[in-house]
Amino acid sequence: MIRVQATSVAERRLDVRVRNVRGVIRIAVVTEAFDLSETAAFIWRRIDPTLTAADLGAQLAAEYDVPLDEAVADTVEILQEWAVHGAIEITEPS
Repeated sequence: MIRVQATSVAERRLDVRVRNVRGVIRIAVVTEAFDLSETAAFIWRRIDPTLTAADLGAQLAAEYDVPLDEAVADTVEILQEWAVHGAIEITEPS
């Protein structure tokens, strides 16, 4: 089972399709499509193999003025869902 932690690093898979449908970002893997909330789209756009989930959460906290621990927990949860469905790959820094 894939387990995302604050130290995990996410990388978008190249075979995931991304569309903007009437202002809503939609990501699609082989069998499913997801319409992203505003905050999920914020995270999606910032995924970078040099950033940990905690880094992405810190950016989310700063952008939306929410507590850091809450933003990191939400980021980990979203990344976990995407990883389970194959939209991203997760690694742990060495």
